[in-house]
Amino acid sequence: MRGRGTSLGVEGALVLAAILIGLNFIAIKVAVESIPPLLVGALRFTVGGLLLLAFVRVMRLRSRPTRRFLLTSLGIGLIGGTLYNVALTEGTSMTSASNAALIMATSPVWGMLLAAGLGVEPLRATNVIGAVVSLVGVVVILGRGLEGSGPSLVGDLMVFAASVSFAAYVVLSRAQHTHYPPVSIAAYTIFLGGLAVFPFTPLELGSWNWGSVSAAAWIAVAYMAIFSTALGYGIWQWGIGRIGADRVLVYGYLITLTGVVSSVAVLGESFGLTRVLGAVVLLAGVYLAHRR
Repeated sequence: MRGRGTSLGVEGALVLAAILIGLNFIAIKVAVESIPPLLVGALRFTVGGLLLLAFVRVMRLRSRPTRRFLLTSLGIGLIGGTLYNVALTEGTSMTSASNAALIMATSPVWGMLLAAGLGVEPLRATNVIGAVVSLVGVVVILGRGLEGSGPSLVGDLMVFAASVSFAAYVVLSRAQHTHYPPVSIAAYTIFLGGLAVFPFTPLELGSWNWGSVSAAAWIAVAYMAIFSTALGYGIWQWGIGRIGADRVLVYGYLITLTGVVSSVAVLGESFGLTRVLGAVVLLAGVYLAHRR
């Protein structure tokens, strides 16, 4: 009974984390209306990382980081913090939040292919078929954007790059789980990755007016840092340490569902039959790719 209760507690926490992370897409849209996207990403991960570092210290999950651990965290953070953060924030600012949520749902597929390429996991025929089906779903979702070269298409492609970089982050982080606590890995990679975004922020600050930032935008940044990053990713990594990455992966579907539903309900984004079809194809591909 105790084990069952513990499992239910972990799964309940993961449901909460999935919802918090899923709401991140509309928070980005609100924030970038009056704050440069690069600054949004830098603030989100740096502040979120600091909060996670404070948690690690309070819980004494790691006493003193070694030089090797810091260098490893920096390398992983540049991929899963800096590159992912810049691509996701900039991309979401140019496309719809629902598109971003759906495209990010393909991340587990690219992680699976990368793991196979590195010899971490074997690749099956169903994995490859699932990856192809997922790509078809992405193409259907992009729809008319593929006929031109407008901002929406560029944004979609940047989110796609974010999806691939996040997949690399997950695979590389998983390789460190045998040496370091998952929450410690999340804390240092997020913080260092966020810091690395700051040198790029001057590119967008030239014409920015600090006084024009709305209260809603600051609240959105605070939400991203505290809830979707520190709390959401902290619980996510903790869940991986408790029940394994494969079981945690299932909750990724809830992130996508939350992102799409909240984008339509809160931002009033359209979600026609074509996108519904694309979403079904995409998620079916993700499911097929990870079918054992």
